[in-house]
Formats: sequence, C-alpha cells, structure tokens
Amino acid sequence: MLETGFVYSTIIDPLLRDLRKRVALEIKKGDTVIDIACGTGAQLFALADKAKSVTGVDLSASMIRYATNKAQREGINNASFVVGDATDLNIFYQQKFDVAILSMALHQFNPGLEKTILAEVKKIAEKIVVLDYAVPLPQNYVGVGSKVAEFLAGIEHNRNFKSYSKAGGLSTILPANGFTLQRLKVTGKGAFHLVIAQNHSV
Repeated sequence: MLETGFVYSTIIDPLLRDLRKRVALEIKKGDTVIDIACGTGAQLFALADKAKSVTGVDLSASMIRYATNKAQREGINNASFVVGDATDLNIFYQQKFDVAILSMALHQFNPGLEKTILAEVKKIAEKIVVLDYAVPLPQNYVGVGSKVAEFLAGIEHNRNFKSYSKAGGLSTILPANGFTLQRLKVTGKGAFHLVIAQNHSV
C-alpha cells in the first residue's frame, strides 16, 4: 500500500521533512542532481530552488506519476522524473550529474543488489550524498520507532534492513563499493547518518 504515491506522501514524507531539508544543505547552487529511488520526489522538491536541474528515478510508476504531477502543479520546471531500475541507469550515462542522492533507499534494497546499484551510480556522478539509518540505532524513541517501522514495512523490507544493519551501514557499505567517505554526520536524534562521499575512480 505504501508503494502508492498518495499514501507515501501523506504518511511517510511528513516524517522525513526535516531530514530532507538537511540533505538539501549539501547541494550547491547550480548543481545537477539525480535522486535514485526518489519516491514521491520530496527530496528533490526540497532543493529544486537552488539546483540547476533535478532528476528522479524510481521503479514505482505510481511514485513517478505523483512526482511528475506535483512538479507540473507547482510549476517546478527544472524537475524531471523517470520510471527506471536502479540496477540499470544506462539512460543517464551520457548526462553526468554533479551529485547523486540516495535518501532512505539503500537499506531497502536486497543486499545482493548493492554492488550493482552503487556501480551504476559511479557511472553517472562523482559525488554521492546518502541518508540512511545509523548502525547501530540508538536506544531512544527514534531508534526504537525506526525498528518498528521497518518491521511493519513487510517481511522482505525488514529482511533487507537487517542485512543493511549487519553489514555495518553506510560507513562500511560505501567504502566497500568504491567510495571515499568525506564527511559523516549524525542526525535525527542519532538514528540517521548523512554521508558525503566521492567516487574512488575519479
């Protein structure tokens, strides 16, 4: 049910609003930005006023329809949204973005796909900004609430979240896949990590 753009925008996006604003601070004026697994486009809408262009890609057609309609409704002319698979970003190979964003997405993926997805990201952007759960989660209401939310998201989703946690989170997964961590910031009462990383191969 949460895969529908309307439901996600009503329930989940408001909870993540402050985190989206924090990610937006890492984008420079004039940057070209792509958001992998963009969902309803909320993260891109939070930074569209200073980015040169924002592009969202998501596997859910419902999410992309919602984001596209909102961009048109609000007159956000530098935003575009595409239905696509994060494991194959070949339609963007010729574009090269200043920044790729993965916002609350990496923990959702099957761990067997992480290497492929991050390899695809390296082909289209030098810099990556990633927001996701801290590992370990703090023993406060935000940490406990996060675990409950992941459990309620379904068996497969929760399994992927547990695999992400077991792997050590962003500080382990990103370097293991060819990224150099430049900064790691703790936010959201200690429950989230915001990482700015650079492609090793650049």
